[in-house]
Amino acid sequence: MDLETMNKMATENQLSGALGISMVKIEDKSVTGTLTVDHRHLRPGNIMNGGVSLVLIETIGSFSSYLLIDSKKQNSFGIQVSANHLSIARPGDVLTAKSEPIHLGRTTHIWDVNITNQNGKLVSSGRITMLVTDNPK
Repeated sequence: MDLETMNKMATENQLSGALGISMVKIEDKSVTGTLTVDHRHLRPGNIMNGGVSLVLIETIGSFSSYLLIDSKKQNSFGIQVSANHLSIARPGDVLTAKSEPIHLGRTTHIWDVNITNQNGKLVSSGRITMLVTDNPK
């Protein structure tokens, strides 16, 4: 899968598209995506809602697993996602999220996803566990 196809999947009637998440790099076992914080992502106090980090972690982790499965025969689902929010993101901040595989088994994948801002400061650090299943016949 190339970036154009991935971004088309991410934006067509998907939450990731509604939030402005774009995939920018595909590596051997990693996906990198970006999001520019705007009014859609804010909570009171004019700072980014932490749930946005969780959506970004789940999106990047899901695409990372999707690239490793046979999508004609299998699907993958996030079954657990968690994050530590380490600094504040504000409107205009450009966030970059990159996945790193921790475990790539037959039925589960575990990804660490770090989110940094445009200055390289760590905003959130998360982990997602993906369940890999066979599609119904």
